[in-house]
Parts: sequence; structure tokens; C-alpha cells
Amino acid sequence: MADVPEEETPKETAEAKPKRQVKRSPEGSNRNSLRSLHLLEQSYLSLIMKKPSDKITVADITREAGLNRGTFYAHFSSVSELEAYVLQELVDRFMSIGTSWFDISFVQDPEPLLKKVGAFVEEHRELIQTIRQNSATNPFTVALEQNLKRRIRDEIVHAYADDKEALTLALISTDYVMHGILSVYDSWLFGSYTDQTLDEVNEMLERLIKGTGVMIQQRAQMDTQDADAS
Repeated sequence: MADVPEEETPKETAEAKPKRQVKRSPEGSNRNSLRSLHLLEQSYLSLIMKKPSDKITVADITREAGLNRGTFYAHFSSVSELEAYVLQELVDRFMSIGTSWFDISFVQDPEPLLKKVGAFVEEHRELIQTIRQNSATNPFTVALEQNLKRRIRDEIVHAYADDKEALTLALISTDYVMHGILSVYDSWLFGSYTDQTLDEVNEMLERLIKGTGVMIQQRAQMDTQDADAS
């Protein structure tokens, strides 16, 4: 594959090359391939802290990583694909925090998971803020919300497959809670709650989420009573 001139921007590079799926190194890949992928990811994360994402070039990334352009193109066809990969990796790390996203225990006792989420946000605070500032569409929050909803919806649909009314209520509650949580964290990260620590924000979220859980339980009990009466 021909080298791209160093002065070209990532946008120009992406347009010059056909779009293809990001090449994640498969299980069993040799150590050099995994090491290269890690270096490319870390280089992008380092560069995005220093300059706007649309100003980062392949040459910038390979120079920062100490790799050649051929190694870059062995994994990605453009900077845009590397950016998408880095974003998905961050979302995947968030999703691995806990499986209680997927069951009713979260709305009954959200504190354990909220503490883990808070720790994640604190650890990656500067990076998330930088990604947010680099795009008006806030790709991290959008991708995170889409992943959460998709995975949780699959669990809910399976759990309430035989009760369409309960399914609708559970789906609406999920959209309400997930969007609310992510919006609150986004607002906190960018200073909307200047007098509140993240722990204090989580305490308020916990009360609101528990209230949603009570509503779901009450509705389930009402449905059970109606079914018994009929």
C-alpha cells in the first residue's frame, strides 16, 4: 500500500482509502502484532491530549509510537479507524465494570455499581473530557449509551418475553435511567455541578434510581394482582 504524504490530514487520508472494518488482533496473534496495536492506541491517546483529533496524521502516530507506516496500515486503513478502535476499547472497558447493568438488582441497589462507574470516570476523566472537546457530538457518551442500551435491552427482552406490557415498562425505565446517568456524568465532567463531588452526585443518582426501581416493583405487583383477580 502506497504511503500517504505526511502533510495530509486524517480526513483526507480516510477519504483516499476505502472504508474497512478495524483489524483487531485476533486471539493467538504474535506478541509483536499485539505490542504494535497497543503502541498505536497509546500514541493516539497521547496525541489527542496535545492537539485536535482532526489534526492528527498517520505520520504523527507512527512517529510517536516509534513504528513505521506499514505497521500502522497492517492494523488500520486510516486515522479515523484507529480513533474508532480507541473509542470502542474505552467503551468496552466501561462495559466490563459489572454485569449488574443487566438485571433488576441495579435499580434496587445501585450503589456498588455507581462506585465502580465513578472510579472509572475519575481514572479516565482527562481523556473523556478531551474526546468530548474534540467533537460536538460527544462520541464517547453516544457510543457508551448505544452499547449499554443494546446489551441491557437484549437481557430485558429475554426476561420479559411473555409479558409485553412489563417489557415496555422495563424498556422505558432503562432508557430513562441510562440516559439520565450518562447525562449527569457528562454535566459533572464539564462543571455543571461545581459544588458537588462525584461521590455526592452518585448519592443523588442512587436515590433517583432506587425510586425508579420501586416504581417497577409496584407495577409488577399490580400486574400480578390483576392476573390473580382475573
